[in-house]
Amino acid sequence: MVIAILGMGTVGSGVNELAARTPNLKVKKILEKRFTGPQITDNMEDIVSDEEITLVCETMGGLHPAYEFAVRVLEAKKHFVTANKLLVAEKGAELRALAEKNNVAFLYSAACGGGIPYLQALRLAHETDEVTALGGILNGTTNLILDAMQTDGQSYDEALAEAQRLGYAEKDPSSDVDGLDTMRKLILACAVGFDAEITSADIPTAGIRNTTVADIAYAKKTNRVLRLCAFAEKNGDALSAYVEPTLLPASAQEASIIKNLNYAWYEGYGAGHMGFSGQGAGKLPTASNIIRDVACVAAGQRSMTQPALAPHAIDNTAARHPYYVRIPKEAAFRTEWIDKTIATDGETLIETVPLSPAEMHTAMKAIPGAFFAGIRKG
Repeated sequence: MVIAILGMGTVGSGVNELAARTPNLKVKKILEKRFTGPQITDNMEDIVSDEEITLVCETMGGLHPAYEFAVRVLEAKKHFVTANKLLVAEKGAELRALAEKNNVAFLYSAACGGGIPYLQALRLAHETDEVTALGGILNGTTNLILDAMQTDGQSYDEALAEAQRLGYAEKDPSSDVDGLDTMRKLILACAVGFDAEITSADIPTAGIRNTTVADIAYAKKTNRVLRLCAFAEKNGDALSAYVEPTLLPASAQEASIIKNLNYAWYEGYGAGHMGFSGQGAGKLPTASNIIRDVACVAAGQRSMTQPALAPHAIDNTAARHPYYVRIPKEAAFRTEWIDKTIATDGETLIETVPLSPAEMHTAMKAIPGAFFAGIRKG
């Protein structure tokens, strides 16, 4: 198979490296403005007009011009493989329809889980089993920060600075630490696992930006571990889907996921709990999933989902669990929601009765600087 690569950054160079080690795979063109070479071009037309190129791998990231390039590739009747979770989360429905119209493939395994073969496994499970729930730790940067706070005693600012120094966190870390990256990956997982077309507006999302040493100390005191988790579950004809910090029992599988690793899972009616851990990002791990998708296209796969997805009802009032809350002493909190309270200097720590994500996320938006985390009992 003759392919092209859009972008020669970290992941693109990894795809080029692994492609050279893969039999019957040739990279003919690479779209890149910063370098020169026999494969390099800065003109997209050189790729879409080349009849020998049958598949294009997009590794640029971002929404634009990745979206415009994706449309041109699919309209040129070439297969399209991407690692771009923002592109798929925002434009996935349109690109799926365009790929189907032109009888070409649109695959994106590397957009959720990096090197973990999660979405392909989820796709197969959906075809042969009933997926009832899914989620996990889907962002390595936040896991690295929380693990450093809990293991090394670092503050949030110290752990974030170290993650930036190591190249895991961007200069503007908002997408990671505010939970947006995790939320976009959850959108992809719900599309594959549930045939559910949901949007960012459907998913209550909270990140780790307000985490302090007080929260980590409380987690340790109660023999728990703090992680940023995604969760989606079938509730009758609706879905419950949300992203939030979660206090897990020290014995939970997610509690053992350290540094920048990911842990993605699903529950199958027949298979039960199936979990996948590994590198959620990085040059070669992500590239390996892209090359895997290329192989799947060569074997005849054309989509990650059913041909047509339908908008899905979201009901975040059904799933209920207790929460840990830290608020300023002067902040108001509904008395009937409180299970137990611990007063500290300047702040109040609360464990709540079981509440829905819809209730908790809405309430906490009104309290600046507050922090909350779902509590998993088992």
